[in-house]
Amino acid sequence: MGSQTLSAYFDGMLAAKPERLREVIEFRLVVEPEVAALAAARRSGDDLARMRRLVKEQEASLGRGFSELDSRFHMTLARATKNEVIWEMAAVLHDLLSESRSAPLMNKERFEVSLRGHQRILDAVERADSELCREAMRAHLKDIGEQVGGEALSKG
Repeated sequence: MGSQTLSAYFDGMLAAKPERLREVIEFRLVVEPEVAALAAARRSGDDLARMRRLVKEQEASLGRGFSELDSRFHMTLARATKNEVIWEMAAVLHDLLSESRSAPLMNKERFEVSLRGHQRILDAVERADSELCREAMRAHLKDIGEQVGGEALSKG
């Protein structure tokens, strides 16, 4: 499935089932803070360099190519765990999680909020502080939930 077709599929799914976005964000809140915590504990110098480079690319992009850079940042965190099962599951779930990065949900404010979140996560990974990284990821995902629908996390 091409990226435009996939984007159209997710756009249609979100329109047909608005609570789907809340479900995706909730799933990410269950999984990604722990991935980030493990990445902070196990990251290598190469992992840090990749994350720094991705954050710099995001800063320079001014929002262009946001979805791809965002996804790469989260996949780099998964790789930094040094756990092949986590990496493989992140790759398998990539398309599902991309629903929360769908084009209609993107705007300048969302980009800025996401970038700040990634900067906080990177700072925690650099410090090798698992708890700080867990909390930074949790705050990042909650901020994104508020950006993409306001009510994305208020139900349930």
